[in-house]
Amino acid sequence: MRRAPLGPLRRELLAVPGLGPETVDAILLYAAGRPVFVADTYARRVLARHRLLPPTADYETTRAFIESHLPSDPALFNELHALLIAVGKTYCRSIPLCAECPLRPDLAGRPPRS
Repeated sequence: MRRAPLGPLRRELLAVPGLGPETVDAILLYAAGRPVFVADTYARRVLARHRLLPPTADYETTRAFIESHLPSDPALFNELHALLIAVGKTYCRSIPLCAECPLRPDLAGRPPRS
């Protein structure tokens, strides 16, 4: 799994009943050490609220955005995913705690993304 071409391997795993994109990408990133970003709900929510993506961005749009804007590095994707989960669980919840969020200054002066 660590040596197979990433595209065909991902498609093969997605063909397994019960495995969706998030699970497949988590397997590829965490178990196989492949450079794939796991664009889970926390990641999508934080990125959308910080106006990096539209609120309607789906899983694949989010994954492609991150993978096209950052170096293809499993350690980087792993750390970014963990940090987005931490921000999402602590501050960027479904009912957000924006006033307490350490990323709040990042939003200053930014217009809402449509």
